[in-house]
Amino acid sequence: MDRRADLWTINDRFFGHGGRHGGCLLRRLEVIVECPSPFVPFFLGLAITSGLLIPILLRLRSSVGEARAEKLVTGERFTQLKRSHGVLEEDLRFLTQFLKDYPRLARDLYSGLTERQIPGVLLGIVQRSLDPQQAAVLVKRAESKGDQARGPRLVVAAAYPDGAAVTVGDEIPLDAGEIGFAAEAQIDVNRQDLSAETTGARIKPSPGLAGMPQPDLIAPLVFDQETLGVIVVAHPRKSGDPKAALRLVAQTGAQVLHTAAQVSRMKLTVEMDGLTRVFNKKHMEQSLNEIVYRAACAAYDQRAAGDVKSVLSLSVFLFDIDNFKNYNDSNGHLAGDKLLQELAQLVNESVRKDDIFGRFGGEEFLLVMPHTNATQGTAAAEKIRNLIASHPFPFAEKQPGGCLSISGGVAEYPRHGLDAAGLLHAADEALYEAKRTGRNKVLPAREGGVLRPVPPGAGEKRAGETGTA
Repeated sequence: MDRRADLWTINDRFFGHGGRHGGCLLRRLEVIVECPSPFVPFFLGLAITSGLLIPILLRLRSSVGEARAEKLVTGERFTQLKRSHGVLEEDLRFLTQFLKDYPRLARDLYSGLTERQIPGVLLGIVQRSLDPQQAAVLVKRAESKGDQARGPRLVVAAAYPDGAAVTVGDEIPLDAGEIGFAAEAQIDVNRQDLSAETTGARIKPSPGLAGMPQPDLIAPLVFDQETLGVIVVAHPRKSGDPKAALRLVAQTGAQVLHTAAQVSRMKLTVEMDGLTRVFNKKHMEQSLNEIVYRAACAAYDQRAAGDVKSVLSLSVFLFDIDNFKNYNDSNGHLAGDKLLQELAQLVNESVRKDDIFGRFGGEEFLLVMPHTNATQGTAAAEKIRNLIASHPFPFAEKQPGGCLSISGGVAEYPRHGLDAAGLLHAADEALYEAKRTGRNKVLPAREGGVLRPVPPGAGEKRAGETGTA
């Protein structure tokens, strides 16, 4: 009985109370105990060893499974780290090469470019750095009275490649679409940023830039919290970190644009007449000298090439207001100043874009007309004379003749002068001949005298001229 009690104690200890497997083993042991045998100690040792090893084996099996799972996770992490390392190495190589090229790119930008030249240079830098399928540089358009209802807009100033559907002059709203969103929010974005749900909710609907697919990169040109423009890139073919490179190009480009605008404003202030807000005498003389020089060089090249027929021409129209002293004496100098302002604005709005108009002193004005011969120039001057004579200037009816009138002379290069001084002298002689012969007329100059007046409407229409003045 003592042996059976000991066996039940072993059963409870290793298999739990009432264990099925333990009970079977116990019954076998009871038989063995009741029938004494030399195998009793062996079976007892086997039972004890099995009770100890089974939990250990189960724990080992569980540990092996956990180790295998951890190995798989570690392998995946290693693969991800290897991939990330490769991306970082590629980014580093790209940025290193970009930074090596950047001083040369910056030198191109800081080479005294004008506002019109900068977008093209920026586009060239983007093309060399990122090798995009398409790219464009847009600048903020200055608002005029007619644009106020439409709101601020971005206009394409340069596009790549040449001949693509995106053309210079295309416009989009500043505050709509993906491009407008980046410009207004003043943040650099890529396609992943634009595809985010939070970003999509902030973008106002817009057809986007015609002729360009969805942009992969957009970098606004921002200086001192003002958006000056934006760079748009589609499908850059160079790997690395193009967003960082484009950001650096945009920051430099914005600074250069701002500086160029400041220089232009300062230059414009120096070269503008303070009263009439048209060009002053200094600018007119410089411009005329430059145009005459270019025309002389072009004529020399054409003669060298055997083309003696097509000689570039230009004309100047020098005029002043008839009886201006009478106007000042009758109405006061303040009224005279307002007359000069109104007349200058009227003429400035009627000339071609290629023409250069300015105040030449007192009540005298000069109009430089490139690619215009004497016949065409005299016809254009006659239109301006008619425009002024028919305009309802204040107190015009008090002037001699019942209207405000001008007298002027037209001279052509190289027919009437081989340099700027010769042209102005010939036009000035024609002007005073018009004064001496009755005023309110335009006369063309000639060598050694003055030609007869050209009737209104005579002459061919000049290039770029539409309608009547």
